[in-house]
Amino acid sequence: MRVLRYLVILTLVLVGPVTAQETGGTGEGTYGGSEGSYGGEGTTSPGLSVANRVATPQQVVMRLNAIPEFCSSSGAYLVDCMAERMEQLAEGMSGLSGYQDARKTIGETAANLRKIARDNRDPQAPRAVVQHSDANTKSSRPLVAVASTRKRQAAAAAVSALEEAETILLRSAAQSTARAVQYQQIAAALGSNKVLLRSL
Repeated sequence: MRVLRYLVILTLVLVGPVTAQETGGTGEGTYGGSEGSYGGEGTTSPGLSVANRVATPQQVVMRLNAIPEFCSSSGAYLVDCMAERMEQLAEGMSGLSGYQDARKTIGETAANLRKIARDNRDPQAPRAVVQHSDANTKSSRPLVAVASTRKRQAAAAAVSALEEAETILLRSAAQSTARAVQYQQIAAALGSNKVLLRSL
């Protein structure tokens, strides 16, 4: 058996029905309304740390490119794993000046992916925390599993969400001469996650 350099462990967390934690709670940054906000300025989630803060657009690209590596072994939890990684990235971008549009797009994409996972969830599967074997990186919240009978539908919807986000980011690139290259790189990195979704 080939030894994977990055082993992903699913730690099952029995926390009751998924819907029980999807309403109300604090720290659940969501986009909504006409303007949209990611939990408001200064809010943090349980997984946010100094290491999670993003200081440059290059770090945004690196974090987006790292999502497949982190989520590749998450199986039925893949869509929500991607959603959680993008949630954390969007929150970490709160202090990155000049990239508000990118942050908003990534945050909205995370919310869309999370909704797709919930809408296609497996009611029999427990929520789970995805964690690397070194325990230094793990998902900031328990993730929702997609039902095996709905994985193709969920994957197709998730790919569409990423394609829409790419289009928005490229439009932002066209409107910002100073940051055009950076927005194009962010769009490409986000879009690269479609490859993993198509293997679901």
